[in-house]
Amino acid sequence: MKLTAYSDKPVSFFNTICLLLAVLSLTLGMAVFYLIDFAPAFYLELFVGILFFCLPLLHRRIGIDRVILIFFVVLDAALVFYGIVLGPISEIHLLAAFLMGASDLLMTSRKTRNLFWTYVGAMVVLLELNYTFHWFKPIAFSHNSMLAIRLIVVLTGTALNGIMLYFYIKQVRTMMAELKKASEAKTKYLRETNHEIRTPLTSIMGIAEGLNEKVAQLNDSSLVTAIRKETEHLQVASLLIREIINNQLDLAKIEENQFNEVKNESFNLRECINECILMQRPIASSRKINVVLNYDAQLPEYILSDDTILSKIINNLASNALKYAAKNTVVRFNVLKAGEQIHIETHNISSLNPEQLNEIFLPFVSHANRENKSESTGLGLSITKQLVEKINGTITADASGSTTSFTLSIPLKEGHKVQEAGHVEPVKEIYQDYIILVLEDDKLNQAAFRAAIKSMGAVPYFAENGAEALELLKMITPDLIITDGKMPVMDGKNFLRALRANDNDATRYIPAIVSSGETFLQEQEEFIAAGATDFLLKPFTRKELVDMIRKYLPSIKLMKPFM
Repeated sequence: MKLTAYSDKPVSFFNTICLLLAVLSLTLGMAVFYLIDFAPAFYLELFVGILFFCLPLLHRRIGIDRVILIFFVVLDAALVFYGIVLGPISEIHLLAAFLMGASDLLMTSRKTRNLFWTYVGAMVVLLELNYTFHWFKPIAFSHNSMLAIRLIVVLTGTALNGIMLYFYIKQVRTMMAELKKASEAKTKYLRETNHEIRTPLTSIMGIAEGLNEKVAQLNDSSLVTAIRKETEHLQVASLLIREIINNQLDLAKIEENQFNEVKNESFNLRECINECILMQRPIASSRKINVVLNYDAQLPEYILSDDTILSKIINNLASNALKYAAKNTVVRFNVLKAGEQIHIETHNISSLNPEQLNEIFLPFVSHANRENKSESTGLGLSITKQLVEKINGTITADASGSTTSFTLSIPLKEGHKVQEAGHVEPVKEIYQDYIILVLEDDKLNQAAFRAAIKSMGAVPYFAENGAEALELLKMITPDLIITDGKMPVMDGKNFLRALRANDNDATRYIPAIVSSGETFLQEQEEFIAAGATDFLLKPFTRKELVDMIRKYLPSIKLMKPFM
């Protein structure tokens, strides 16, 4: 019976239990010999006592596996010996429980451990049968001796099982501490990597949008078509990267139980769906897919739900349908009223079969074809299912012929009209007197901010860290501040704390938007606590940035009175 190489089992437990057993053998074991006056018991206890004192010193010479094997062979022999000699008062189940628990801590081979457990269990059964059928009779001793022996056996068994339980608890605590440390390291890694990826991705998306605008101003139609195709590919790539990053971080937040609390607010359902599908337009265009949206007229204009979570779900479903649909086909989106439910359906031509759909909502399972393999992590639909459950909905997948369909069902709760800001394009003249201070250390991101702010007619100022911005605030009084989270010298949090602690009321109360790649709720709450007014997640589109700016800049700037 060969044991595998000894690795991470607690050597300290083995050494401790050997010394404890040696002491018990030479004290309580000898007491049992005195009470029963049976010579073999004396030699057994003397042998066990000396051997177990020496075992901790032998493993360096003969190897830990052999020492452990000797340990359990001797103890099992003692179990059988005392089970026969003492009879039922030997309480063999106490020693058997210790042997099984100790073998789990010390034996590295599962096969060897299972064989040992089977052997010990069989010995216990045979000894119990012996007590019934009297194959071997125990030694006769007085009633007083029986009480003393029983007390010794119970104390020994309790001590052995107690020390084993102590090491079990210690091992579990160590494992929990290591898991916590690993989880913290994973979270830190995700945050750092997330920020490092989102920062250049913001630049890529800004460049793509800027190129599209410039291409539209060209006069050569053939050149416009050629360049626009390339810029669309750039936009598609950046949108796909953002989707993958968002899915990975959403999964991490769900695992960490840090996902945002579910809201129940009124919003325009049709606008929500239209915006989600509109975001996928570059992907549809690049794959020459025609998108058809059918909206049930019986649905109310406003519903009660969580528009943020619903947008994530619809975005994932729309992206999934468009990425894996065959080129030059039609993808249909049906939004229907079904009793007290809203059904949102996607239908597209794909190669998925019913067997594949059985596991499509499992994490890290992807059935992407060769063309789209690089775009799939197998996370989108798994996260979608978890998000659907958060808003008390269900989602199913079905394949009929060459058509793959997904059906999202959510409770229908009619909402009410809310005051919404119109989504009109900003007019330069409206914002020409505004000053916006941007704290951003990445030059490419500065260019994206500059283009968006200038498109509104406002004047951008830039600082590469918080310390530089505080010096700049002594010379200018911006109407809005946009700050990155991570910067050299002074980061976003420390800048916000310094800004809000400033004695100058003209700058202390300026709205401050944090533009960062931090997606963990705890991190965003820390920015708000430091003094942030709002949070804009990187990477963002120019429309998302402009909408956020317009949210905190009134249409008419109130001029300051002359003193």
